[in-house]
Amino acid sequence: MIWKIFLALAVGVALWACGPRPSERPATLTPTSTPRPSPTQPLRPTATPTPKPEALSQGRFAVGFVSPPNYGLVMEIPAFEIQGERLRVYAAFAHRGERSSEFYAPLEPGKSAELYAGDRRQRPVGMSENFEEDICPEYPRIPRKTCLWIVGAVERGWFEFEIPKDAQPPFTFRFPGFNKVELQPTSPFSGEVWGNLPAGPFPQGEWAFEVGNRFRHSSVPVDIVFRRIRADAGGLEVELQIRQPKGLLVLGQLPGPAEMGVVDAAGHQMFPIRFPEDLKEMAPPREASRIDVALRYPLPTARGPLIFRLAGWPLVRFDPEAGTLVEVDWDGRAFVLAPTPTPSPAQIARGEIAALLEQIAGAVGRSPEAFRAALDPKAEADPDLLQAVASGGGWPLRAPRLEVTGGKFEAEEARDVRVELSTSLEGFPEEERWRYPAKAEFRKTNGAWRIVRWEWESVPPWARLPGRPWTSEHFTLIAPPDLPEGTARAVLTELEEAYQDLSARLPQEIVRPRYLAVYAPDRKTFRDLTGKDAQMFLGVAFYRTVPVEADGEVVGFRTGETMIILNAEGVKGYRATDPIGGRAAVLRHELVHVILAPWTRPWTPGWLVEGAALTYAGQPYWRQLREEIQGLGNMTYTTQFGHIGDIFGTATARQYAMASAMAEFVRERYGDSVFLALYRAYGDIPVDVVERHMPMFGMQMMIQASMDAIARESTPGFLQQHLGVDPTAFEEEFLKWWKARR
Repeated sequence: MIWKIFLALAVGVALWACGPRPSERPATLTPTSTPRPSPTQPLRPTATPTPKPEALSQGRFAVGFVSPPNYGLVMEIPAFEIQGERLRVYAAFAHRGERSSEFYAPLEPGKSAELYAGDRRQRPVGMSENFEEDICPEYPRIPRKTCLWIVGAVERGWFEFEIPKDAQPPFTFRFPGFNKVELQPTSPFSGEVWGNLPAGPFPQGEWAFEVGNRFRHSSVPVDIVFRRIRADAGGLEVELQIRQPKGLLVLGQLPGPAEMGVVDAAGHQMFPIRFPEDLKEMAPPREASRIDVALRYPLPTARGPLIFRLAGWPLVRFDPEAGTLVEVDWDGRAFVLAPTPTPSPAQIARGEIAALLEQIAGAVGRSPEAFRAALDPKAEADPDLLQAVASGGGWPLRAPRLEVTGGKFEAEEARDVRVELSTSLEGFPEEERWRYPAKAEFRKTNGAWRIVRWEWESVPPWARLPGRPWTSEHFTLIAPPDLPEGTARAVLTELEEAYQDLSARLPQEIVRPRYLAVYAPDRKTFRDLTGKDAQMFLGVAFYRTVPVEADGEVVGFRTGETMIILNAEGVKGYRATDPIGGRAAVLRHELVHVILAPWTRPWTPGWLVEGAALTYAGQPYWRQLREEIQGLGNMTYTTQFGHIGDIFGTATARQYAMASAMAEFVRERYGDSVFLALYRAYGDIPVDVVERHMPMFGMQMMIQASMDAIARESTPGFLQQHLGVDPTAFEEEFLKWWKARR
């Protein structure tokens, strides 16, 4: 190419010498004014000297280049510097990719960086120490030349090149796999290139975690629990506990403890230098539910937060100043230099939707139009039902809340959002809240979030029965507004009389100071509220069993949201004094249920649950059973009462009669204290027994089978412990009692 440049220059000079000057007219030629050329000395044009190249600008110049991601890595060139005949390029390689379990081949700065000055390619004549070897983070347990980059990790340094004497800018810097970078010394760069890096050493100390320290794997229910972090002169030690439900089968291999990387505030990433050698993966053995793991790292290089990462689990940010652990989302850039990461679009959307729901919840009971105002005109929702829920229905609601418990969030759309409405009632403790889940979807339109779908999984009862509250010393009664005052007071009187009697006979530790009762005026309302056949049920007691957690672990169970619902139309078909179907008798029966609810579990055998209510309510239902009893079958452990397809209620009635008889037998033979101790035993079944039988997923049929399995496993031991008999002997003794009582 060089000879072509010189040829073009010679032609250009010849044309200029033979033609007119741009600023002058052509001169008039005369024979005497210009000598003729000699045949031996031809006239030659005067040579024009080649301009000298301009001197290179010296100093530091801004670039501000960031490449598109390449396998999650970006290359940043913030500045370059010219000093004499050398050019230094400042470069950083940062992992800004999505979380993944892939490994990335190492970068080779010493072999790959190039500078182009015109057509000449230059290799580095010097580089920062960290660039002298392949950029491959320390990663034990991998024998081949591969490495793992963690989101937020950064390698910073510089390359230095010699500039050819006749070279002129712009220069081009190139690193394979990333875009070329043009270096033009036009924008002076002031300050230090890496001047905003965190200063100071990482603080030494010890941090223990009791709450907010549990993080779940994205695809299997295996949790990582941070127990303790300790930093001293020797390095960083992290104590973890890995938890899983007993019997869980993990398909495939989870990462091992050596693969849990951490990035400090300067972007330096580290992997454990000490970890359990015999632990191949972060999953307890199948026969165990947890393992303890201690990992040792080098001391972080800078003061500030740390980002922990293990494939499959979320990114976890530890702030040593606040002593907190939080899950963070990748925000499209490195976490370093950002003590408080910018919220991701999903986090922003979730927060905005939560704020919208908070506004709606604040209007529940006061302004039902709030739900309608938030609805998209084409929303898949029942606006009348939403308005009925938001109206409060005249119930004494207090401090209603709408909380987001899950979903898929994007910047402009949120799908499959799980929302829970919870509220307490006037006269009841604040912590006793009634909860009603729903599913919803949202879309952002003109900068505002709108509801595009809303479906209640459990419709709040005030939408089914708008009413008004009547109160007495121990009860709140919700009934239709048009219920006569005399009827409401009569019901409350019957409840108070039952309360006085039962609270003297049942353990004081489980008797609550206040209960909720609902008066369903007709069979349709009763069916809407309970889902039960109003032809077969005169009343229903509701209570929810929920897990109790401590240190992120389920340590027991408690009962809440207790409520009695009376089938008022059904009880009108009986005499007021009827010991089984009369209103007072039904209310007493359901009150026994809610008083015993703290000891009642979904796996408590049905004969105990219904038998206790019948016998303490004084309902001799067992006398309705006329035929011979050949045996108990599975009555001693089954949790199911009522039969699908039992149109005439014959089988259900027989079950209730059997339960009544079995409870009478135990109370008469062994005494009230023994009967109640047997009842309570099912409420005290250890959590590990329950976890062993609970399915990880499944339909209601599978869950019901699990409840029966828990009762079947526990019943023989409970009968032996409290009654001194095994199931066979229990059945024999009961049959003798039954034949004697017929």
